[in-house]
Amino acid sequence: MPYRVTAYDWLLLAGLVTAWGSSFAMSKVALEHVAPAWIAAARLCIGAGILVLVALLQRAEWPTDRRSLAMFAWLGLVGNAAPFFIITWGMQFITSGVAGLLMGTIPLIVIVMAHFLLPGERLNPPRVAGFILGFIGIVVLMGPENLINIKAHGQELIGELAVVLGCMLYGINAISAKRFGLRGTVASSAGVLVAGAILATTGALLQSPFDLHQKPAGTLLALFGLGLIPTGIATVLWFKAVERTSPTFTSMSNYLVPVYALLFGAFLLGEHVGWNVLVALLLILCGIFLSRMPSLRLRPWR
Repeated sequence: MPYRVTAYDWLLLAGLVTAWGSSFAMSKVALEHVAPAWIAAARLCIGAGILVLVALLQRAEWPTDRRSLAMFAWLGLVGNAAPFFIITWGMQFITSGVAGLLMGTIPLIVIVMAHFLLPGERLNPPRVAGFILGFIGIVVLMGPENLINIKAHGQELIGELAVVLGCMLYGINAISAKRFGLRGTVASSAGVLVAGAILATTGALLQSPFDLHQKPAGTLLALFGLGLIPTGIATVLWFKAVERTSPTFTSMSNYLVPVYALLFGAFLLGEHVGWNVLVALLLILCGIFLSRMPSLRLRPWR
């Protein structure tokens, strides 16, 4: 069914961008002393713990039927535990610029999946043009030279395929959440994170021994921040946004997150912001505007 994006939905999108954009600096701090598998496990455990506590304080009704538990397990796997680990593993073999470009494919993956799997999300020229314009913005942001650095052989190719697989899992997660009709509540979000935490912790234990004891205070604070903001809070915002709008709309946040991260670094750390950041921001915003223009409701592509 067609939907109209409201100011509240734009606020949800802005909240997602802010929450996810904050993860880069905290992940960098945590990676100095903690293995990637345990970072994924820790942030999911912390995020799940915080949301479970909030849900208990709210006296929320917990979905405990088999269907809900199966949904939690599926979304915890494809939307959290698996992509967190796969993408982090793949980034060992490629540059951050190439990884950023590949992560920018998430909105393009989502609109193709939604075209076939979600009613009312058929592809049309303005929607496709808007998402492609946003991807061009990512290319400008990360640097066109990273397109040349994409390899077709060796460990670099393996790393690239791993990141793309993680992006596809995020796309499957978005479509699944919409098709399931999962409500954007704290209890539902907590259920998904609990399932993801169990899976991620199991995977981390199979890969290496417990790796979080006797770590510096700064590392532990970074892990807590990762669990609270880009995991716990962002999960609630994401489910609410998908429930109210569509995966194609919420996926546009993946274009804005790296821009926010760079601008955040500039304001907080005094890092230099080049012309490409501002041009990329303009292209991405134009792409979002174009894809949402009601006056361009053309006949969907078949």
